[in-house]
Amino acid sequence: MNEIIKNETELKQNNSQKTILPTFLLFLVLSWPLGAHRFYLRRYASAILFIITFAGFGIWWIVDFILIVTGSMKDDEGRAVEIWVD
Repeated sequence: MNEIIKNETELKQNNSQKTILPTFLLFLVLSWPLGAHRFYLRRYASAILFIITFAGFGIWWIVDFILIVTGSMKDDEGRAVEIWVD
């Protein structure tokens, strides 16, 4: 039983404190013109590049969609955003 609690604690430490739901909603509503989901995750440099390149001419937009939905998107500290809601 202690191993299960220990494993859950380790998973929480490796995961971002940000959740997928607001990231996904910002992506749907404000990603194309503003890259808001990347600003939310504090990935400022990539957010600016996202805006300048028009989401990598659409390719980056598709990649971000897949990363967010699968829980593979990372925050500014390199931790995965894997939890949908708290």
